[in-house]
Amino acid sequence: MPTRTDTKGKIMRHSRSPRRPCGFSEDLLIATALGELPRRENDSVAAHLARCRACEALVEQYRHLRTHLPALSTVAGEDLGLAAARRRLEERLVLVARPRLHVTTWRSPIGELRLGSTDKGVALVEFVGPDKGRAAPRWRDDFAVDRGGAELAAMVATLEAYFGGAKDTLGWVVDDVLMRSDFQRAVLHATADVPYGAVVTYQGIAAAIGQPRAVRAVAQALRHNPIPICIPCHRVIGSDGTLTGYAGNRVDLKRRILQVEGIPVVDTRKGLAIATAQMYVGWRRDRCFCRPRCRTLKDQPAGDRAFITSRTRAEAMGYEPCDVCRPDLQVADDG
Repeated sequence: MPTRTDTKGKIMRHSRSPRRPCGFSEDLLIATALGELPRRENDSVAAHLARCRACEALVEQYRHLRTHLPALSTVAGEDLGLAAARRRLEERLVLVARPRLHVTTWRSPIGELRLGSTDKGVALVEFVGPDKGRAAPRWRDDFAVDRGGAELAAMVATLEAYFGGAKDTLGWVVDDVLMRSDFQRAVLHATADVPYGAVVTYQGIAAAIGQPRAVRAVAQALRHNPIPICIPCHRVIGSDGTLTGYAGNRVDLKRRILQVEGIPVVDTRKGLAIATAQMYVGWRRDRCFCRPRCRTLKDQPAGDRAFITSRTRAEAMGYEPCDVCRPDLQVADDG
């Protein structure tokens, strides 16, 4: 059973410890605002507040309200009034302070999408399907939900242009409030850097965040990406080129999105895979690119590899042609 600390620092049993969308304890934020945080929690709370703007802002709101607590005292005595105010603070303030999430659904070319934005940016892009109706999504408990809005209409217009081939970047400001951990944030931030017209491997994302052995953990973080398409986890593939684990193993969705971006996908004995023989291979660290049969590729680490649709795109990404296979001397470029 989960535990929490009371205002005297004792460990108490609690059936459900309130949690913020980032996963941090609501109780510890309240104790921080009231100046009653146990010393042993000081370092962990300070470290979290230094990197979580939403929790830092909420603590400031609690502190502001704390300055008004004396006015809530009752005729039964100051201590009783403050105790009652504190109980009301714990029971009701979380609901008052919940951020607003504006939500709409849109029938896209690849199926119905649920879109959500806060006052900080886009927080949710969710594929709606039969499996999504079995349980209420966890974000419903974290937000006060509104329907529609001008911001969402603009998001839909941008996605229409993207799926129609008129846009290769969405240009959205992202609110990372639904990302589950600092590790997932690091994975998703690295994934956001993978450009349109290219794919990289899970190994490549693990290397990019400085944890080359954490390939499975990277895959899990991408599996629970709260903002797919915007944060392009569809551009991350297996080391053998296969499409794996997308939106609950719906790899056909991954194929369809990649094809919108001009990435060739073929059906192999192992399943759907990138047609690597039709793509250039980029060396992410050295910023050069090769033809797919270049003899130098035998020395390339798997995590350093990017597959790019065309010579034009490779050069636009800042890659230089390989001196050995000279892809710049090819007669035809595939666009």
